[in-house]
Parts: sequence; structure tokens; C-alpha cells
Amino acid sequence: MHSDVLGELGALAFGTRLKRLSDRVMQDGAKMYRATGIAFEPKWFPVYYYLSEMGPRSIMDIAKAVGISHPSVNQVAREMKAANLVSAYKDTKDKRKRVLALTSYGKQQKKSIEAVWQVIGATLADLLDETGVDFLGYMGTVERLLDRRSLEQRFLDRYNPAASEFEVVGFRPTLANSFRLINEEWINEDFSMEESDRVALSDPLGHIIDPGGAILFACEKTTGKALGTCALIKQGDDIGELAKMGVYKSGRGHGLGKLLLSAALTKATEMGFRKLYLETNSKLAPALGLYRHFGFVQMRFPRASDYTRADVYMEVELNAVTTVE
Repeated sequence: MHSDVLGELGALAFGTRLKRLSDRVMQDGAKMYRATGIAFEPKWFPVYYYLSEMGPRSIMDIAKAVGISHPSVNQVAREMKAANLVSAYKDTKDKRKRVLALTSYGKQQKKSIEAVWQVIGATLADLLDETGVDFLGYMGTVERLLDRRSLEQRFLDRYNPAASEFEVVGFRPTLANSFRLINEEWINEDFSMEESDRVALSDPLGHIIDPGGAILFACEKTTGKALGTCALIKQGDDIGELAKMGVYKSGRGHGLGKLLLSAALTKATEMGFRKLYLETNSKLAPALGLYRHFGFVQMRFPRASDYTRADVYMEVELNAVTTVE
């Protein structure tokens, strides 16, 4: 007896099993049409149905309406044109667009095709009823969830290759010099050191840790070397500032910023902060993208910044944050 390998893989094979199920339904669908003597393919169904209900439409309109790709609609259109079900012509208002319409023959076939659809629909409804669950309802739920956040986004929220090679650790005196050097590097790369920088970097223990803040480091697991850092500065009973976040040039490209920021948001929540804000510069595009990915929203400065380079202010409500695993 052969085992079902895909079935044993669980969620990992979700897409493949959906494709396998779809292929099975489509293959049986083709057999059902052949049994009736109607020359029709299941994959033509959404395009034919849409044109029969809406009349002539452009390829782009059809693709959007039925939720399939532009190339897929083109492929189906070519096959349906060969079967004399549709014809294609240029839009009278925009010659760059191709419009599809049912041919006279295609329209004549509608009554016979719809009669077959009724039986196919009832057959599929019986099958779904036998499952004992609201299968179509569950499908709709999955589709809505993917509309909110794509599978790719969900994957990227979890995927972080840095997690296997690096770890995030808290402040210790031996790392104080790394805190200074990492920040000096990124600041001098595009800006100039300011007095507020010098004060914080010269005595991180006294100016950040002792007043109730924290400093985190992304370190190599094998050597313990710090390649990135960030600070959480207490600015009120439940408000913190994310500051002094940077990664050595030599450590970039490994996802350390993502690793650090995820850990910082978790730490800020543990420290009792309700809200976290940061000040940065608009030329730091990768950093801005990272902050937005973690839920930071750009807002107006509530007060003048201590840094002349700061022209972007962002906040995040920590109870709305989902950190990256």
C-alpha cells in the first residue's frame, strides 16, 4: 500500500494539494463535457461566463474580474477563438486594447452549456455536502486573509536567516565600545556626529541603562563579536524611544536589522512601554522600509528634535505589533 506523501506533509504541501485537487476536478470536468457532446473545456468557464453576462470586455477587465493573470486570459482566449466561441478586435476607444466578445456561435451554445453547468453545479454541491464542513466558506476565509496579508508577506515575517548564525544579547560593559563604534560608523557615513550623539555614546550606562533604558546587540554566535546594536531610551512611564540603531558595514545583508528590531519590540513590551517612537532621516530608505514593516507609522514631530539630521518621526503602538519569529 502506497502512502500519501503530500498528505503526510501537512501544511507544507497545502499549495500542491490544492493544485492536485484542482487538476482532478478539472480533468473530471473535461470528461463531463465530453459525455454531453459539448466541445468545451473547464478552464474556459470563467471567461465564457463573464462575457456571456457582461458582454464584450478587454483582456485586462476580464483578468481583474475573474482573478486570473493577463497571460492566462490570453491563452484561454486563443483556445476559445480556435473553437469559434469568441472573437477578438481592437477597442474603438483605445486601439491599444484588445476586446473579446462571444461569437454568434458562442451565444447559440449558451443555452446548452448552461444546462450542463446546472448538473455540474449540483454534482459538486453534493460532493461538498458529503464533506460535512463549509468547504467553500473556508476557502473564502483563506482568500480574505491572503487579501489582507499575502503568503509572501507572512513568510518574510518569519524568515530570518540571521537567527541561526547570530543572537541578540543585552548590554554588558565589554560591549560599550562596540556600541560607540557601530554608531559612529553609520553616522559618519552619511551625516556628522552631533553633541547628543557624543553624550550618549560616551556613557551608555549612565545615559541610557541607568535611567531605565536598554541596549541590545546582534552578535555572532561563534565569536561573540557585536555587529549591530540599538537602544531603548525611557522617555516616560510607558513611552520609549528606539535610538542608536546601526549595523557595521561588514555585517549588512544578513538580516541583522530585522533581528534587532524584532528583539527590541519584544524587549520594549517587556519593559512596559505602550508606545515606541524614533527619529531618523529620509535618505535612509532601507531603514524606513524596515520600520514600516514592523508597524511604525510616520507622523509629524511633536516637538523639535535633538538632532539636526532628523527629518522623519515615526511611532508604533506596541499592543498592535506582531514581532518576527
